[in-house]
Amino acid sequence: MAHIQFVDELVREYLLFRGFNTTVKAFDTDLKADKDKGFRVDKIIEQILHYINVSDLNGLKEYWSHLDNLVFSKLEIHFQPAVRKLEYSLYKLYLVTAAQSTGGVRNEKVADFFAKMLPELQGQNEWREWFMLPYIQKPEENPSFSLYFTRTWQDSVLVSLHNLLATVFQCMPQPTLTSYESDAALVKRLQDELAVLKGKVIQSEIIMENTFLFSIFFFLLFS
Repeated sequence: MAHIQFVDELVREYLLFRGFNTTVKAFDTDLKADKDKGFRVDKIIEQILHYINVSDLNGLKEYWSHLDNLVFSKLEIHFQPAVRKLEYSLYKLYLVTAAQSTGGVRNEKVADFFAKMLPELQGQNEWREWFMLPYIQKPEENPSFSLYFTRTWQDSVLVSLHNLLATVFQCMPQPTLTSYESDAALVKRLQDELAVLKGKVIQSEIIMENTFLFSIFFFLLFS
């Protein structure tokens, strides 16, 4: 959805043209606080990684909840398990990142995660072993957790997130204003096709006229 940024500029330019200065200021403020990042997948992932890297669990949960309400909740029901699995993978990435922190921050952030997430995660089989994480000295060497500390697994989570967002945004219904590019391209294509057809018609008319004149010439020549 790279065209979204251009549409934002068009809207801003129009507001300035109309002299709606107060609206322009409000529009600029909303753009700066835009959680959707103009539907740019790379920027959304960048924001998620920021929350993970600074161990901001509340920020991560709130941001995911925003995406869930905006996008994921509108998906068909059979997609929901995959979305939930990806959400849990991000939580695991959060824990892995926190567990790699130096000093006393590691256990504090990991323990804080489970204190806040206990009501949601308790009783779920895939999280049963994870509750042991705060008490393991070197989780990256533990068979139950070593996979999650690999770059391969971490990258796979981000790739899955990127693909999901890109696919969903591509399929989202678009407001009329954002379809200007496709409409303009369609008009241009139709104009080009019309020009080609006109050229063929003119060429056919010239050939027919020349044939007619040639026929008259021969008729007069041999009559």
